[in-house]
Amino acid sequence: MSLKKYNAYIKVVEVGSLTKAAEMLNYTQPNISQMISSLEEECGFSLLIRQKNGVKPTKNGLAVLHAMREIQRGYEKLSETVNQINGLETGKIRIGAYTSIATNWMPKILAEFKNLYPFIEIQVYEGNASELNHWLEEDQIDFGIGTSHNDKWDFQPLVEDPILVIMSQQHELAKLNLITLEEIESAEFILPYSDSHFEVQNIFNQEQILPKIVYQVRGDETIISMVKNNLGISILPKLLLSRCTEDIVIKPLEIDVSRQLGILMNTKKHAQTPSVNKMTHYINEWVERNN
Repeated sequence: MSLKKYNAYIKVVEVGSLTKAAEMLNYTQPNISQMISSLEEECGFSLLIRQKNGVKPTKNGLAVLHAMREIQRGYEKLSETVNQINGLETGKIRIGAYTSIATNWMPKILAEFKNLYPFIEIQVYEGNASELNHWLEEDQIDFGIGTSHNDKWDFQPLVEDPILVIMSQQHELAKLNLITLEEIESAEFILPYSDSHFEVQNIFNQEQILPKIVYQVRGDETIISMVKNNLGISILPKLLLSRCTEDIVIKPLEIDVSRQLGILMNTKKHAQTPSVNKMTHYINEWVERNN
């Protein structure tokens, strides 16, 4: 069995398509199909279920997927360590991040990091809390940047991000200096889904208030757009609002509420590669300098 075949199978499972995986790995579709077929022959069982709209792993395919990823990661760690000894800084880093972080932090962090380590390859996956948990569980990312709401992952705190109230300039609450919980409860409210911003749900549960929910929306940009059109007020983190100051009014709550942003890692499964350790260390330094 070869590492190339493992890499091909892992990518096929991640994207759910032989054709897409071939394009991403610079193979032809027949080549990657041949590699998967050869791997299935060596394993002695089927790895993929072929469907009209793509492929998915069989039960046995899922059972061997983690071991293949461990071999892939072990090889990457070995290669990085050898290159580091020889004075070369190489590697591959997969980062999952909330939309607010991917938009406001990552472009600046990546630009500076790539200047220092131009040969380290970086992939950024943008997602919500549920997606970050799934990617960490399935070992599709090396670490996530978000919030921690369980004890499943190792969590390295970075910064406190205040939770604020947003409304249109025409809204009756726009003239106030701060917003009380009673005013939140009496106004028409646009509620984010809990898998995107569970902190908002926590405020309502802890303070025992029942807002008048007129819409429930998953997309942050959609919520902001609806607020701009005076369809209701909402509550979102400050970092997400840093580029959305036009046409909306941002006010503090009467209570001090924030979300703690940090680095999430699945350290129970494996040790991190040298390049990942460099990146997490650099993110800590960058956040300290800029907040």
